[in-house]
Amino acid sequence: MENRKGLTMLELIVVLFTLVFLIILIFPLFSTTISYDLPASRVVCGTNLKGLGTAMIVYANDYDDEFPKLGHGPWSKKLGYSYEDADFKPSDYEGPCTITSSLYLLVREADVAPKSFICPQQSNQIEFDGQNSKGLDIVELWDFGPDPYKHVSYAYQNPYGKCPPSGIHSAAFAVMADMSPWFMNGDIVNPNTNEKLPPQIVDITNTKTFKKSNSLNHTEYEENFLSFYKIKRRSNCGPGQNVLFGDGHTAFEKSPNVGVKHDNIYTFWSTRDNPTEQDIQGGTAPTSRSPENDAKSTNDSFLGI
Repeated sequence: MENRKGLTMLELIVVLFTLVFLIILIFPLFSTTISYDLPASRVVCGTNLKGLGTAMIVYANDYDDEFPKLGHGPWSKKLGYSYEDADFKPSDYEGPCTITSSLYLLVREADVAPKSFICPQQSNQIEFDGQNSKGLDIVELWDFGPDPYKHVSYAYQNPYGKCPPSGIHSAAFAVMADMSPWFMNGDIVNPNTNEKLPPQIVDITNTKTFKKSNSLNHTEYEENFLSFYKIKRRSNCGPGQNVLFGDGHTAFEKSPNVGVKHDNIYTFWSTRDNPTEQDIQGGTAPTSRSPENDAKSTNDSFLGI
């Protein structure tokens, strides 16, 4: 009998198909990054912002088209008053207020639940329950506790600046959105890893930079070959942000340069007079909550907290 050498054509095809199958099966394990969308939390935040927008419009109907604004004064992190003072009247107050104290008016006067201000993906932020409020009812308080940014996941147009939000803004004007990356949890850090993550200015000529300037509310997941062992970590950028516009509609935007003239909602315009396209779509990064970090025009949507 003649000895057979090598493989038959059928055997060779079987071997090739087996190799292809194994490559397809193993390749994802060695992929450097795999992104996982989190539509559930996005839907919740979109619904939250939609509800807040409706409450703002109702509020504006009662207050001469003005969106929620408590007292007067510069943008300040300090409360300047007791959030537990049941006798406090905003009309009598002229000291510094927080942006969150303005948003809290929706809890007091529009029956908005404090949980509507929380992104479910942010484990370091919890619903404000008023437990440390000396027995007062939650609608008697004036802010989200002594550390209000721990109970609010969304950014709001500065109501104490030169261009506060109001019911007369255009439908393309961004009023609220997922938290600004510059003020995430009060500092420029990723709250899930405590890493310093300075956001980037949007480069309108390079779409690859968009994600690095998005909100961190909905950070993506990354995996490597260790994913086989269920090891995951968050990436340093987000896929986008939910944005609430002046007419009450919401949209999930993949970059922060949206709305009027594709304005970057997390930065302020570089110049006040005759701003260039780059000034508007890129802008200047805020460095603190100081008053000079303010919108430069009635069309400049600059969301902070």
